[in-house]
Amino acid sequence: MSIKVWRTIFWGRWLTGLLFIFLFMGQGAQATHLRAGNIYAKSDTTANRNPLRFFFTLITYSVNGGIEDDNATLYFGDCTSQTVPRASEVVLQNGLGNTSVNTYYFEHTYAGARTFTVTFVGENRNGGIVNMQNSVQQTFLLQTTVTIDPVLGINRSPILSYPPVDLAARGQVFVHNPGAYDPDGDSLSFKMYEPKVDAGRDACGNPLPRTVPGYSGLENYLGPANGPLAGFSLNPRNGQLTWNTPSIVGEFNIAFIVEEWRNGRLIGTVVRDMQIQVLESKNRPPRLIIPRDTCVVAGTLLRDTIRVTDPDRNPVVVTAISRILPPATFRKVLNDTTFVFEWNTTCQNVQSSPYSVLFRAEDRPPAGLIPLVDLQPWQITVVGPPPVLKSALAQTSSSIRLDWEPYVCTNAEKFFIYRKEGPSTFVPTTCEVGIPASAGYTLVGEVTAGTNFFIDNNKGQGLARNKEYCYRIYAQFPHPGGGKSIASNEVCATLESIALTKVSVTNTSATAGKMRVEWSKPRNESLTTLVAPFQYRLYRAPGQSRAASTTFTEVAKFSSLDETSFEDNNLNTLDNAYTYKLELYHSGTVGSPTILVDSTSASSVRLNALAQRTELVLNWTYNVPWSNVSTSAKPLYHVIFLKRPNEEFVRYDSVLVTAQSGAFRKVIPLEVGQEYCAYVMTRGTYNISRLPEPLENNSQIACVVNVCKPVLTIDPCNEPLAPTDPPFSNVLTWEIPPTCDASKIAYFTLYYKATDEAPFEVIAQQIPGNTFTYTHQNLPSYAGCYAITATDVSGNTSVYDPADPTDPSVICKENCINFILPNIFTPNNDGYNDVFTPKQGAAFIRTAKLVVYNRWGNKVFEGNQEPGLKWTGVDNGGKALPDGTYFYQVEVEFYGRSSTPDRRIVKGWVEIVH
Repeated sequence: MSIKVWRTIFWGRWLTGLLFIFLFMGQGAQATHLRAGNIYAKSDTTANRNPLRFFFTLITYSVNGGIEDDNATLYFGDCTSQTVPRASEVVLQNGLGNTSVNTYYFEHTYAGARTFTVTFVGENRNGGIVNMQNSVQQTFLLQTTVTIDPVLGINRSPILSYPPVDLAARGQVFVHNPGAYDPDGDSLSFKMYEPKVDAGRDACGNPLPRTVPGYSGLENYLGPANGPLAGFSLNPRNGQLTWNTPSIVGEFNIAFIVEEWRNGRLIGTVVRDMQIQVLESKNRPPRLIIPRDTCVVAGTLLRDTIRVTDPDRNPVVVTAISRILPPATFRKVLNDTTFVFEWNTTCQNVQSSPYSVLFRAEDRPPAGLIPLVDLQPWQITVVGPPPVLKSALAQTSSSIRLDWEPYVCTNAEKFFIYRKEGPSTFVPTTCEVGIPASAGYTLVGEVTAGTNFFIDNNKGQGLARNKEYCYRIYAQFPHPGGGKSIASNEVCATLESIALTKVSVTNTSATAGKMRVEWSKPRNESLTTLVAPFQYRLYRAPGQSRAASTTFTEVAKFSSLDETSFEDNNLNTLDNAYTYKLELYHSGTVGSPTILVDSTSASSVRLNALAQRTELVLNWTYNVPWSNVSTSAKPLYHVIFLKRPNEEFVRYDSVLVTAQSGAFRKVIPLEVGQEYCAYVMTRGTYNISRLPEPLENNSQIACVVNVCKPVLTIDPCNEPLAPTDPPFSNVLTWEIPPTCDASKIAYFTLYYKATDEAPFEVIAQQIPGNTFTYTHQNLPSYAGCYAITATDVSGNTSVYDPADPTDPSVICKENCINFILPNIFTPNNDGYNDVFTPKQGAAFIRTAKLVVYNRWGNKVFEGNQEPGLKWTGVDNGGKALPDGTYFYQVEVEFYGRSSTPDRRIVKGWVEIVH
């Protein structure tokens, strides 16, 4: 190598090294020393509060004795920033003395309401951070978000009371907790967040963050696990961070975000960027034993024990960090191992989110060993005491007044009132506030705190009588803290009146039918304000409607209150159900009788019976004010009574039912030509102790005869089908199975529907029993479904079941589609074979789209104007195509029974010959 070349290399390397030194010194002058930090925000709370004004506190943690950050700049997220001097600097007392805590204060007024992201960019991070690439050259970026909304009112960001520079020992479990709390009682949640650096500015100067180059999470630095919580984790509810266990000595940085929630809405976040210094030590950390998270009723004393142990038997110092210390107290009661936490809670402490107490245990090892710490958070939720209901009493004939004692917590905001029919087994626990949906209650109203009563009139609709209504309430506390009380005790009341207890069919007949109606007698105390004489008036309406618009006819009057039943005669109970209403009148000193109260109304049970081959199918309905539904507390089965041919009625079976109907089906088996009769006895209850139960009511008797089902067939499509136009015809034929006596059939009835979705309608009736064919003419298409019934000489009719695919008396037919296209046509206008069209023509075709390609794959024609295609061999410009072979694709949609189109794609080739 020549001397000239050697000198060039030497001086080049020397200048490069000198340049690196200058660069490093320049960056050191920009504070390459930041370890951790976060930003707090607080809306204006001064006397002349401006909701757009915010105060910010920036706290950074830097290498003690390094470059001084005399000033700091905060970007407010609205294209503005502010630079302020450092307000204070103190040394962090974490046992190492190598960290300074720097505090800066900012103030800013925004122009309008929305969410803003506030950012600090510091230069730079301290060197040697293990899980970052070249940390000394990476900026340090923190962010906090604030929401300005007049609805929110005052808001302060979460406070993190435990410092973000912590110590860990290699191979030992490390725990950290920020000791977070929200001054306004908002709910907090925690999640990991990758540390950020400055990536430049947006259009108006706001910093843009990006993840630190080369960042690696602590889950990538794990030694042998010690205990059940292996790996690295962050508890999203209490912020407890666990690293089990650090595997490398050095400094590590991580970040997490604290989210602030109010009424289910995210209203703010705080990012904490923190540093963990992992050292080598033979010392082992102490272990705290704390109570489980708990709930306490406001106004009661919370007292519990905290214990600590140390595996190396070193002395341990235990402290507690919380915003409730004081008034709460934490003191040692036994040596250095047992401590007591006490808190006399008050109503002012009620809030929806828990209070957090962070217990810290730090050991005192021998000289030369670093002290280690255990941190454990304890969350305490303060709930409101249960309100005390005093009474629930009838206010009017359709409303109930609920009264409760003055609430002990005067800071409550409102009460919510819930109602349930019948008593509940709901027993709230200490931590269960409000009234869950599973308890079966319905919210019926709310009142402001200070009100001690509520009148329930079903929101103006009136409460139904002869039902037991049970109530509970709970207190709601004002936001932002919110919070609820435990549910109150339960009180119940009944709007008692006369009550219908029976509407039962006692004789089934078209002309001599009978109904028995019974009711309860009013209690004497409900008559004390009324003037005798008294009178019952009983009304009846055909059908099962209990609507206010139902027209009732008076059927009887009773002058004695001891008359509590009536036999209603000469009714058509064979074909009709009936609904009854009872009213009680009293006579004043002058004028006509005045109505007092009605019983509401109740219908009879209406039974429908069918013979489905050998199966008996029963369905029954009712519309009554009592409950016919079985519960575990009161099993109420409805009973089916059956009469076989030449036998008497017997109790046959029982079933559970719904609130408005019941159903039963079973293979008896039903013999052909034999009559079977049934009736149903319903069983119900008012759930009122003074009224009888079960309330048993019979339906009318319904009889069925298993008439043979005719076997129906339809003429098939003829293939091939020549082109034709409507109208079309279907030929139907049927036969009686050989096991049936055809001579007993009086006539047949035919039904038809054109589509699957349509109902069947009669197209021919009274077809003589010796006729077995029918032609259905003048049809727009062949598609449709048919059903047939047979009626015997006694008037019994078979039934058909469209839902049963095996029912022989139902048959369907689709259109006779034979879509065949020719392989050659001659478009020479000679009147023969001039167009390309399906053999069937346009019959049953809804739409058709034809696309034609030549033999090189080029599209030469596309059209959909004619369902029958009728292509004349021209291109889209109308020019005749030359002779040759062409390939086609037809997208065709056919008419049919279903509302879903029958779409098909047909492909092939055709030859044009002129």
